[in-house]
Amino acid sequence: MTEDKHMTITEAVAKVQRSVVVPKARYNAHGKFNYRSMEDIVAALKEPCKEAGVAYTLNDSIVQVGDRHYVKATARLFFVDGSDGELSVDGYAHEPDTQTGMNPAQVTGSASSYARKYALCGLFAIDGTSDPDALMDKPEKEPPTEGLFNAKCKACGQAYQFASRKQYEDFKKNPGCCATPTWKVI
Repeated sequence: MTEDKHMTITEAVAKVQRSVVVPKARYNAHGKFNYRSMEDIVAALKEPCKEAGVAYTLNDSIVQVGDRHYVKATARLFFVDGSDGELSVDGYAHEPDTQTGMNPAQVTGSASSYARKYALCGLFAIDGTSDPDALMDKPEKEPPTEGLFNAKCKACGQAYQFASRKQYEDFKKNPGCCATPTWKVI
């Protein structure tokens, strides 16, 4: 591609798709599964979108499908410089009738996050496969209180050695290795 040729919106989204990786680095102990959050996806998209010259917005609306109401999230991708071209993808999530420990506003917010997450996954072809480093059906290994051990960031792969759990916990507060650091004791 020559420098004077502006990318099309599909070329820009393909560039982002090739460079973004969002592992399922979070673990739900109750459901015993690994997942990625909407915030993980947003953080991972920032730099690739900037490099491709695109940005996106996320908007919600409530729609009725049959007898049920859904949160409809629309992810709209566009060029930052105002050039022609736009893509949009919708994601839907139904609010459960009740959710233990949540008030109605939290239930709607949870459905919104879920719908937005899947709109972004659809827009940027973030697949549903598991993180290869994920531990299926068992919790993460805990760091020892004392003694040397290694841990690595599951998002970027950077590994570090620690002398104690305290040193590890202090380091995790501000690791600086990548946009979405999540840790695994190895």
